[in-house]
Amino acid sequence: MESLKNKLIRFMAGRYGIDQLYYAGLFLALGLMMINMMVNSTILMVISNGVIVLMVLRGFSRNISRRRMENEKFLKLWNPIKKEGRIFFRRIKEIRVHRYRKCPHCKKTLKLPIKRGKNMVKCPECKESFAVRVIV
Repeated sequence: MESLKNKLIRFMAGRYGIDQLYYAGLFLALGLMMINMMVNSTILMVISNGVIVLMVLRGFSRNISRRRMENEKFLKLWNPIKKEGRIFFRRIKEIRVHRYRKCPHCKKTLKLPIKRGKNMVKCPECKESFAVRVIV
């Protein structure tokens, strides 16, 4: 008798499988379910179950090119949000060591070491000098 793993591998051959949009949809459904536990709404339950069914059907789809394009559109929206989140949390993590200031000339964000008081900083991008005040 053939093992379950081999049967699953043969079944999934030629199917799209799991991608980032799949995970995002499942996390969305999980979040809706948690909200539904507090609110107890039939609408939220139907929406969360619908998202789960949609993600499972996407995973089993044989139309790989269309699923790939859906994932690319999602990533075009998601990657800038993810980048801003990483920058935000890195700023919080490094708050004792560095300060971030924007150059008034070229608007580039500069990562500066903490030197309390008023300091002159030279932007590496536009080579302009400007005063920076670090309080804490």
